[in-house]
Amino acid sequence: MKRFTLTTIPLLCAAITPLCADAQGYDDKMTDAQRQQKYMDEMNKITPSGEPAVTRWADPFITADFIWWKTMEDGLDYAYTGTSGAVGVDAHKGKLKHPRFKYEPGFKVGAGLKFRHDGWDTFVQYTRLNFNRQRSGSSDVQTAVAVPFGGETLTWQAEHASGKWSLNFNVIDWELGRNFWVSKWLTLRPFVGLKFDWTTQKFKVEYKEIASTDIMIDGSDVAVKMHENQWAAGLRAGLNTTWYMARHWCIFGELALSGMVNSFNTSRKDDFETPAGLEWIQNNFKGRTTNVTPVMEWSLGLRYETAFHNDDYMFQFQVGWEEQVWFNQNQFSYLPTGGRNTDLTFQGLTVKAAFYF
Repeated sequence: MKRFTLTTIPLLCAAITPLCADAQGYDDKMTDAQRQQKYMDEMNKITPSGEPAVTRWADPFITADFIWWKTMEDGLDYAYTGTSGAVGVDAHKGKLKHPRFKYEPGFKVGAGLKFRHDGWDTFVQYTRLNFNRQRSGSSDVQTAVAVPFGGETLTWQAEHASGKWSLNFNVIDWELGRNFWVSKWLTLRPFVGLKFDWTTQKFKVEYKEIASTDIMIDGSDVAVKMHENQWAAGLRAGLNTTWYMARHWCIFGELALSGMVNSFNTSRKDDFETPAGLEWIQNNFKGRTTNVTPVMEWSLGLRYETAFHNDDYMFQFQVGWEEQVWFNQNQFSYLPTGGRNTDLTFQGLTVKAAFYF
């Protein structure tokens, strides 16, 4: 077996030195663009960009979502049953009355660009959902009505109560992100961006044949109409994750947080009508509130994707469950304390298709 001697090391150094000199000389001769490309290639080896490949300076992609969400908002209780009509008489078991929340269809549409520059992408998406629900109360004369006038002690009894709540929800999200591999089977896409929202809420409550010790309103009907217009804009950031189980199948999980600067314009009008036909407006006013509120969004589901034509094109189809919480969205005027500042929530099925070209 041959062994290295002390004379071997100088010989190796002498042989390697010209190679190092040639490499250094090549680096010195590189242009700025070549150095930048070399740097990007080295960086991409650490976190290589996810599919599909970008063939031009930027390649477009489009998305379309069908959503089937249940919309709920706290603080819309307008009546309850289960109160005694006389002293010493036991109350029957009653229920709390609020609008009936059910699943409603909506949609999302989006478009974006994936850039050759380090695999960055930009994406804009519009979301729309309408919700319109009404629920009637009992015709029981013992119905105790918690009229939304605020005070805990201000309750009436009415022959009938009904409430109707409607929501027109519109959102635009803009994102700047990068999708990259962190292992053979896992990709991450951190992003930052902006969120815009304009939403209209209406809440109408009607009470029939109110029982009151006040002779002026005893037997009257009352219609309470409240309206809320919201405009909001804020910062948004989050992380999308993709966990590959096989070549084309993966589990996705997404999370986003936003801070929204809101402008709420509210109004309220209370109409009274007595049995004798006398009508008057008890309250009629407008208000405006500005604040900052958080928004949380997250989703989990299953995705199928396939790339073709040398990975230049890609198609995705996914089904997932999505949830959102919009804090302090109920700014209706409940006299005398103002709005209830309760939350608006969404949950439901989201089916999405995307095409990269």
